[in-house]
Amino acid sequence: MAGSSGYSATEAVLLMTLCEYAYIDERPLPGETVAAQQARMARDINAALAASPYANWQVAWGPGLDGDRGNMMYVAGNHATKQYAVAIRGTDWSFWLDWLEDFAAVLGLVPFPYLPATAGQDIKIAAGTAVGLQALVQMTGATSSAQVSLLTFVRQQAPGAQFFVTGHSLGGCLASAVAPWLAFELGGAGNLAAYTFAAPSAGNSAFADYYNQLFTDTATGASTAYRVYNTLDAVPNGWASLPVIETYYTPFPPCTTDIKTIIEDAANFVGTTYTQPGTAGQGSAVPLPGQVTSRPAAARFDPIGDALFLYEVAQQHASTTYLRLLAAPPVPAAAAKVRGARFRVRPPHPGSVR
Repeated sequence: MAGSSGYSATEAVLLMTLCEYAYIDERPLPGETVAAQQARMARDINAALAASPYANWQVAWGPGLDGDRGNMMYVAGNHATKQYAVAIRGTDWSFWLDWLEDFAAVLGLVPFPYLPATAGQDIKIAAGTAVGLQALVQMTGATSSAQVSLLTFVRQQAPGAQFFVTGHSLGGCLASAVAPWLAFELGGAGNLAAYTFAAPSAGNSAFADYYNQLFTDTATGASTAYRVYNTLDAVPNGWASLPVIETYYTPFPPCTTDIKTIIEDAANFVGTTYTQPGTAGQGSAVPLPGQVTSRPAAARFDPIGDALFLYEVAQQHASTTYLRLLAAPPVPAAAAKVRGARFRVRPPHPGSVR
């Protein structure tokens, strides 16, 4: 099984590349229907794959896109090796302060609904994550012959097919919920592996314990789920270690008083409720050593302002930064439509987890 022998840098590069391609054609053209945007996404993702070192991978399902276009997911497949990757789109975390300021709406915990009868009833995920999960569960995508749900597509594949579940940013958070959902529906995680990148925590400590146990190979004791994070990325500290964000980028650019106040308010609300999955001891929490990009000499405005700190946050969280830290091959020119992690001014739709 892919991933059963431990973390693979080769697999991580492939999957982070597929996460990057999930941002292709993220924004609709004027007047473009959902169906037309999905077709354009599939065509352009395939073009990017064909021009990359992964030309033997092509879109096999989807992309699926919900009605407000806030959630997107696709499956890339290598039919020769019977390997498939479920890639869930994230977006930038430019509105992370909105999330922190409105944490009661998105961070209240609800039971994770896809559990065997023997599992504890205290296994919970964030309410916002649960909304996003249900959007993905109900999503349909095109195959070569039909429009079907992701679960139907997975079940239709040949015996022995292997599946990765992956996502960057809040797509990684959703991947942390989609992977155990698929394991529940398939009767086990034997043919599943998960790689998340830059993901905030999806649930409480009971959920993290369940996730870690579910994705541990019973024969080898190795994990089959890996949480990959940049050590200078603020986003993976949501929601289990928010105060750590205040220590980043010393001495420049420093975390400002305004941002510290918001972080501390959120941390007081969350408390010790949330836990990231994966452990360093098992090798399933994989740090990538980050490097500060801003320099005092380059600053053209107040170096203690919110803007410069948030700029550094965006740079550390960007999907392109993760590709660089993983020493991934350059993104081909065919993927020039990738939006990547960029600032936005509008908050997310309540039913979208980005």
